[in-house]
Amino acid sequence: MMRGPGILLLGSMISIGVAEAAQRETAGAAVEAGRYDGSWVFEARTTVGSCPGLLPDQIEIHADLLVGTQAGAAALAAGRMAHWGYVESDGAIMTRFTTQGGHVARAHGNLRGNAGQGAWSSSTDKCGGSWRAHRGGAQRAGY
Repeated sequence: MMRGPGILLLGSMISIGVAEAAQRETAGAAVEAGRYDGSWVFEARTTVGSCPGLLPDQIEIHADLLVGTQAGAAALAAGRMAHWGYVESDGAIMTRFTTQGGHVARAHGNLRGNAGQGAWSSSTDKCGGSWRAHRGGAQRAGY
């Protein structure tokens, strides 16, 4: 059995290959910034029924997910609105908001650039309407 520079070179090549693969996996696992990341100010209009306050005034989007999506139970326990949602690559947004009293509202629509609009409804409160949003700033979205 021959041991020498060939074995050392092969071992070095394997080590380099493993290190490069680990770097690629780590880079791939890093959260990519989403196209719609940032703070979004929402304004909802109720056109059916009477149930104001079921949608938040503002949401945060990071990596195309609503920030806090994984912490719904903790948000409710703290007396805040729990939410879940995501944004597709084409700007389609799907969300669900739940208040501590068990009121649920779902909203869907489209985000384009720094603005968005869509519809919302609540089966628990028998109401619904439309919404508009814009990214950034604290000014209202424009109804």
